[in-house]
Amino acid sequence: MDSPKNAENEDPGRLITPQEACNRIAEVVQEAVRKMELVAEEKMRLYKKARLAVEACDREVEEKVREAQEIKAERLRKKQQVEELESIVRLKQAEAEMFQLKASEARQEAERLQSIALAKSERAEQDYASLYLKRRLEEAEAEKQFLFEKIKLQDNQRPSQASGSGGAGDPAPTMMLSKIQDLLKNVRSMPPKSEGH
Repeated sequence: MDSPKNAENEDPGRLITPQEACNRIAEVVQEAVRKMELVAEEKMRLYKKARLAVEACDREVEEKVREAQEIKAERLRKKQQVEELESIVRLKQAEAEMFQLKASEARQEAERLQSIALAKSERAEQDYASLYLKRRLEEAEAEKQFLFEKIKLQDNQRPSQASGSGGAGDPAPTMMLSKIQDLLKNVRSMPPKSEGH
């Protein structure tokens, strides 16, 4: 949205139409929605990264278990090396259990980090959306005040028109102000959009 400073550079004699005011406020809302979607995409990227880490741990456990099974088969084929092979089997089984334990711990840690990441991302998204909308609403309020002052100035510069029409006045400024106020109420009451909830 153009700031009030930019709006002052416009022709002070030109009456801003309700459509132009609506378009400016709509641009603010669209920008807020776009920022929230970017935050949601970042949250999904972190979720996918944590999921890939869990899958890698699962693959490592499967590989170690497969190694233990191959050693057991080799022990059966070579009975003369039973003791040596049994020692190796026990070692590999212990190694597989160790890796399985580590994988289980890594999976729990990944799930914990994923939960923390999702919670922080959601909180950051809500905080950013609230702050962003608050700032945009302040700009919209300033724009509304500027338009109100401009309308008052235009009304004061046309006393002869008002007296010539029997004091009825031009309803266009009042309608424009009413539409702007309605749009601001709608933006205030709009809940922050959150993807995946």
